[in-house]
Parts: sequence; C-alpha cells; structure tokens
Amino acid sequence: MKLLQLQYFCTACKYNNITRASEELHISQPSISNAIKELEAEFGVTLFRRLKKGFTLTEEGETLLKHAQELLQHAERISLIMSDKSEERRSIRIGIPPMTGISRLPKLYRGFKSICPEVSLSTHEFGANSLLASLRDETLDLAIIPTNVVDHARFSSLDLGEVETVFCVPSDHRLAGEKSVDIRALRGEPLILFDKGFIQYDVITSAFASAGIEPNIVHLSSQLYMIKEFISSGFACGFMFRDIAETIPDIVSIPLKDPIKSKIILIWSKERHMSTDVMKFIDYAKGAKL
Repeated sequence: MKLLQLQYFCTACKYNNITRASEELHISQPSISNAIKELEAEFGVTLFRRLKKGFTLTEEGETLLKHAQELLQHAERISLIMSDKSEERRSIRIGIPPMTGISRLPKLYRGFKSICPEVSLSTHEFGANSLLASLRDETLDLAIIPTNVVDHARFSSLDLGEVETVFCVPSDHRLAGEKSVDIRALRGEPLILFDKGFIQYDVITSAFASAGIEPNIVHLSSQLYMIKEFISSGFACGFMFRDIAETIPDIVSIPLKDPIKSKIILIWSKERHMSTDVMKFIDYAKGAKL
C-alpha cells in the first residue's frame, strides 16, 4: 500500500467517477484504475461496483475510504509541519469545509493574489472540527468556517458575512413547489448529511432534536459532489447553503420556516506567532467586499 494509491482512490471516491478524478489529478484514467486494482489485490477485497455512470463503494470500500482519508490527512500534516521549518517559506495554509470554500474563498484568493502574487496559498478541505484542531497544532495558519460560536479565549476571528441553510430536493420531489418547509414535515424523509466532523451535521441534528423528531439519515459523506449527486438523483434529500444550492440546475432549494443562519468567519489561533504574509491576508480580508 502506497500513499499515492490511496490518493488516487480517495480522489476517485470524491467524484464517484474515475474520469473526473483523472482530470483533477492530471493523470491517465488507467493509472487510477490500476492503483485501485492493486489495492483490491493486496487486501483481497472488492472496493467498488461499477454503475452506468461512475461507481458505488462496497462496505470494504467505505472502510478503506475512511481510514485512507485519515492517513492522508496525517501525512499532509507532517509535510506541513516540516515545510514550516523552512526559513524561505512564503505560503499561507488555509483550511475550509467544502461548502464554505465555494461560498467565500475564491474572491479572497483572487483579490489577495492580485496584490501579493509572490505568496502562495494552499487550501486544505476538511470538516470544521478537524480544521480547529489543525489551527491548534499549527498545521494550518487560518480557517474559514461557518459557526455562530467562537472560543474567544483561544481564537481570533473576522466576520465574512452570513449564509442560510436550505432544504434541498430533486425537481420532481413532493415538496419541490413549496415556498418554505417546517422541519417537522421532514419526518421519515431520507437524508444525506455531511459527516459528523462537520458543523452542518451538528446544526441539522440539533434542529431535528428541537422539533422532537429523529432525522432519517441514510448516508453521511465528506464530499459536496456526492451530496449533490444523491439529491439530484432522488436517492435522498439534504441541506446546503442557499447561494450554492441555487446554482445547481437539478436541485430545488426550499427555505426552512425557522431559518438556519450561520456566520462565515475567518479564524486563527491566538497562541501562535503569525508571519507577515498571514497578517497581510487578514488585513486584506478585513477590507474585502464579499
């Protein structure tokens, strides 16, 4: 087992599609297919079943994906820790959950690079809870997360605006024509949510608990692409930020009668020294119009 094989496997799982993975990694499709076959041969298991469009993971595939993501994250942290020892490092490491990255980072990225082209920005996509841990152990410089609660004793933060979470269904769903929906009307509705390491999981399950009902969670994922596919195919419904959901043609977004709104914040540790470049990014973000 090699880290490169696991990277190919995880990227293929990100899209449930080897073609899309090859485009992201800029390598050939056979290279990815062969890496997955080598993993299957080494462990003596079948990792996925092919469909007309893409594939679906087996139980063994789901297990490998979970542990492979953890191993790759740990390897990345080691790399970041060691690169941080270099006196010549002029880079900023920013952590983002999937939806938050799409919602806020591109404008910040383009604007900052236009005034500081010599500074490289690397982004690392995980759930907010993992990102906070990475800020604490100094493997990230900054994170952009959706939350209304900040530990001000440990972190400094900058408000980047607000997002609204909406209920998302396929266009032929029974609720697709509704102007709004009460969360109690979602009793028994099959749901796909982000994994437990993501703040969205806590927010949604808390909303159901407040309504006195149990959510019918049929699948958890760390990938926005997979969540979009599950919803648009009609396999499950889910929740997304309004500004993202409204850009997806096959998905209808429905506001909740009791809206769920979250602040988007740029956050960093108070316990570490910030480089000049990181402070430049923070100063730029303070004046950016998002």
